[in-house]
Formats: sequence, structure tokens, C-alpha cells
Amino acid sequence: MSVAAALLAGASLTLGCWDNRLPPRKLPTEQNQAGLPRWYPEKPWSEQSGEAQIFIEGKIVFDTGRAIIRPGSDKVLKTLLQFMGDHPEVSRLRIEGHTDARAAEDKNLELSAERALAVANWLVDQGVDPVRLIAVGFGEEKPLAPNEFEAGRSDNRRVEFHVAEVNGRPFLGRDPYAGGFALDVLSTEERKKRAAEALMKRLPPPPPQYKATGNEVKEYDRKKREQDIKKRAAPENIAPSPTSEPVNQAPPAGQQGKAQPSGGGG
Repeated sequence: MSVAAALLAGASLTLGCWDNRLPPRKLPTEQNQAGLPRWYPEKPWSEQSGEAQIFIEGKIVFDTGRAIIRPGSDKVLKTLLQFMGDHPEVSRLRIEGHTDARAAEDKNLELSAERALAVANWLVDQGVDPVRLIAVGFGEEKPLAPNEFEAGRSDNRRVEFHVAEVNGRPFLGRDPYAGGFALDVLSTEERKKRAAEALMKRLPPPPPQYKATGNEVKEYDRKKREQDIKKRAAPENIAPSPTSEPVNQAPPAGQQGKAQPSGGGG
């Protein structure tokens, strides 16, 4: 074997020993991929689609354990507001709140309804007629994923939107008010009025108001006051003391005009 052929064979063996590339890996099939949440991706709604739920890309998020909408939810809220403006035929929209299962069941039911109402109130504040909105909560009743994992709990904490009425008639023959714990959706003015009334109930009662007794407050007259003091201090107005000696006491009757005996012997 020539020297060149030997070097070429050695190089081939060396490359084969040091080739640490991983073998190609097959991509997971569609059946093996985890399902995306039902609110993703954005899907247009139409009356002819036969689908009541409105799918909007993104998610409305709240403070933990509270019904306060966080700023990151603006995109979804504005998309929902645009939907209500683009579809005046939707006469009733159900806003459904859902939670995970970490808290008590009754607490989750109440919290989910309050979160649905918070979304409805936001729409009302932007000009949507409150009559077109229904706010209901389901708590932990309808999970999308197992609550044993954080990813599943995150999917279960959600707000869904369902068309309930079209042109005043139940959509798909379903009762718009069936299921869930519903809360009243009020106008902005009515909410402010009720909030003010609730605040007044928490305040301490006002002090009793002054009531006139009939006595009139007269202006102080210093000069008249000095005259009254001098008049009461006059001798003729001072009553004698019970223990004082009588002054110029008159003699008993029958002895007037008689000379009094003088002292001493004759």
C-alpha cells in the first residue's frame, strides 16, 4: 500500500471515531402534541358557524384571589369591545368566569362570578349597554386540565365569552340564564350610587343636631349688670342676720313714756 493510501485510510478511521453528531429525531406527530387552550388562536364568530363561544387570542388575568383585572389584559378586552360593536345582532353575551380548585368550592364560585362581573363592568364603562351582558361564575366546576399541575391550573383560571341571544332570541335554542352563579350587571351610574350608599353605611352616625329649647340668648349688657349688683348691695336690701343684736328696739307696750329707774343707791 502506498503512503498516500495509508494516510487516507487513517483519516477516514479518525473521522469515524470522533463523529459525535446525534442521530436525527422525528418531530412529534399532531396526535402527540399537547392541546392548546381553547381560547387560542383567534377565531372569527358568525351566526352561521353554529358555535356559541367566541375565541379570542390571549387571556384576561386577575390579581391572585381577587377580581381586579391586571393591565396585561387590555388586548383581549379591546378585542371583545370591538366584537360587541361589530355585532349589534348579539343582544345577549354571557361572560363566564372559571377558577382552579385550590380554594374552597364556594369561595371559587363567588370569585369566578365577581371576575366575570369585572369584565362586564369594564365593557359597560366603555359604552356597552348593560342589558346586553350576563355575568356568571362556575368556579372549579368546568376544568380544562388537571388541577394537580400549575400548567393545568393556569388553563382553568379563565374567562370565556358565549353568545346567548341573537336579535332577542336564544342562540342555538339554549337558555341564556341557565347554569352558573349570576350577578347583576348595572350601569355605571347605578354602580356609583350603590357604592356611595354602601360607604355611608360604613361611616359612623352623625352627632345629634342641636334642637332649640325656647330660651333665647340675650346680648350681655354690662352697664345694667353693674346697676343690678349695686342695687342688691344697698343696706335696705340686705336682710339682717338671725344672730345679730336688734338695733333701736322699741320698748314693750305699756311702758312707753315712763321714766326708767336709775342705777345706784340713795
